[in-house]
Formats: sequence, C-alpha cells, structure tokens
Amino acid sequence: MQEVFAFAGKIAGRCFVLIALIAVTCGAAFADDGKAAPQEFFVTDSGLDLRKFADPQTRGLLKRIRGTGNSFGADQAARYCRLKRRLDAVQWVVNDLATGRVISRSANAEQLYFGASVSKLFVAAALLDKQQGEVTRDQLRQLVRLIVVSDNVAWKALQRQVGDDGTNNGGRAAVQAFVERMGYPTIKGFQGWRKRKDGTREHGNELNAMELARFLSDTYNRKYPGADVLWEIMRATRTGSGKIGRFTPSDLYLGGKTGTYSGPNESPDTVHLLSIKARNHAVVLKTESGHFGISVLANTGSSGDVAVLGGGLMREYLGVQPAVDCGSTVPDP
Repeated sequence: MQEVFAFAGKIAGRCFVLIALIAVTCGAAFADDGKAAPQEFFVTDSGLDLRKFADPQTRGLLKRIRGTGNSFGADQAARYCRLKRRLDAVQWVVNDLATGRVISRSANAEQLYFGASVSKLFVAAALLDKQQGEVTRDQLRQLVRLIVVSDNVAWKALQRQVGDDGTNNGGRAAVQAFVERMGYPTIKGFQGWRKRKDGTREHGNELNAMELARFLSDTYNRKYPGADVLWEIMRATRTGSGKIGRFTPSDLYLGGKTGTYSGPNESPDTVHLLSIKARNHAVVLKTESGHFGISVLANTGSSGDVAVLGGGLMREYLGVQPAVDCGSTVPDP
C-alpha cells in the first residue's frame, strides 16, 4: 500500500518550543526569522516533517539556500537603475506576500513573456490542489525534483497526473483549469501545446509578473490545498545562485523558482517578442520587515541582468543594504 499523508492546517493553535533558539513559536506557518537552523524548515502546517517522510535521496535535496552575498556596489546600482526601465525586455513586481500589496512594479508587468521553468510552480500547485494536499512518497520525490533541481521529466509526469485521463493533453487542460479557477486570467501555466475541444491549439508556459506575484502571495496565504507543501519545497530551490541569489545577503534565506530558455518564439500572437531569451526568477524571502516576493521575467539572455535587477529591487524597496535610490536622474537606456 502506498503511503499517503494529508497536508491540512489542523494545528493552527499548537505551540512549538524551539529550544535551540530559546524561543516559542505559536502555530504560525511563517514563524522563521529568515536565519533559523535548517532543521526547522520543511515542516508543513499539519506538523509533518517532509525530510523525515522523504526517501534518502529526496531528503538530501531538502536543504535551505542562503544568498551568496556578493557585493552590490556603485556599478551594480547604476546597471540596476537602467535595467528596471527596460520595458522592451524586462518586467518585474515586488509585493508583500502577507497582504498581497504591490510595493512597486514595472509598467509592462501584465505583458505575457515565456515562463520557462518558472511555470513548473503551477503544475505542482495544480497537483496538490487536485489531491487536497495528499501525495505519495514518490510524488513528493517528483515534486522536489521538479522545483528544487528543475527536472523536466518530473514536469511532464506530474502534469499528466493532474488530469483525469493520464494523458499529456488532459494534464494541460487540468493545470489551466486550476490557473483560471485561482483567478489568474491571462497566464498559461501548463507545459507544451494544448488541443482545445474545437480543434484549435493553445500554447502554454506564458506568464506575466503581476499574476506570478499574486500566485506567490496566494501560496504564502494557503489559498489552495497543499500550498504549505509547495511553500516548503520552494525553500530548497538551488538553481538561483547565478540569478537573484547572487546579490542576496548571505544571512538571508531565499526560495522560489528559476527559468532559463533560449529559442524561437513559438507563439508570437500572444508573446510579442522576436525571439525567446528567457532568464526568469520568482523569489520569496523574509527580511526584518516581513515576507516578500520578487518576480522577474527578463528576455535579455543574461542571468547577470536578473541578478542585478533582483539585488537592486530588494535594496530599493525592501530595506536590504546598501540602499539604492534610482530617483529620476538615471536616463532610460
């Protein structure tokens, strides 16, 4: 018999004594201060320790990731102030995850870009939602591989499981149904091409920073079953050290999902870019002021651009030091 576990918020009022920190955390899903010991992560709202439930190989992937702490100096600040205004190839949103409030955004943050592997978040969420937060140990293994190391085999396998008929197209339709039910009207969260009932085709993997930011907030606020599981898995994402993790201070933990792809634009009717040079990063992090999301979709072909943009955004809007203030004196590129 396959082992299953239910992820539900059954212990909202339970208190845990964190002896190692000499502190008490009362039933809060987000009580970490961003600097806690690794063993205090990967526990769901119902008290299940994912690392203990997982097989040994999966357990080895569930490790918190800190920023790499590279210096963010004057050259990076100047480059950031130019990048944030590049409406031809960059879009971004900074939001407060708890309230959903948009702190700042680019003017083009509702334009569709190619999502690359960032779209894997929606496949994971759709599966967890379908199963009301219950997954087998093998599904947990695939979910961790999907988010933490961006495994493409797991992407397609899990997407098929979201549907009711086990087919690629059925999975795509089910993922998109979840996306629309959650209230994200523009984006396409599935992988590949979906064949509609009328015979026409729809291209997936199209995102914008605004709806991506809303999804991060909805996950933080547990707006769908199993959101706590995805939140914990996102904390272990290890593919972002060359992107936003690069200029994140080393005393801050961060999580989320990255995406990288270069190739032809297969859906020019909806993604208005000559070619795809996607370098994307959706980040969740906690500072002394709260939990925040930084959603960056860049079509510049440069992970360095994403690193600088994310590093600048957290310094201009989230209080990370050294502070950056672009003001109105930086000319448009």
